[in-house]
Amino acid sequence: MHHIPTRNPSALQDRAAAHRAMAAAALRADSSLSVRLRRYNHHMSVARSLEAGAAQQQTTPTRDPRTALAWLKAGKSVRIDSLNLRDHLRHVRALAALEAQGGAQ
Repeated sequence: MHHIPTRNPSALQDRAAAHRAMAAAALRADSSLSVRLRRYNHHMSVARSLEAGAAQQQTTPTRDPRTALAWLKAGKSVRIDSLNLRDHLRHVRALAALEAQGGAQ
């Protein structure tokens, strides 16, 4: 079981940066090539999983289009979960129509 030691996204990003530094140091170590590559791959996989955990904690799901439009106006990115392109375009057009009507409150 993989345990994330903290719930603070910035702390996870700091740990990920530390693992990236350890990965770079592993490449310069005085060891055989196979050992350096194994250490590098280990630290990079830890860094990637920490960054994915931090990114996952920063998302807030919503089903309210006014909230999504307010986030867009505030400069935040919005991810639309859709089944296909037609469904995605339907959501985008709905946000555009909401904006044309006066948008978020």
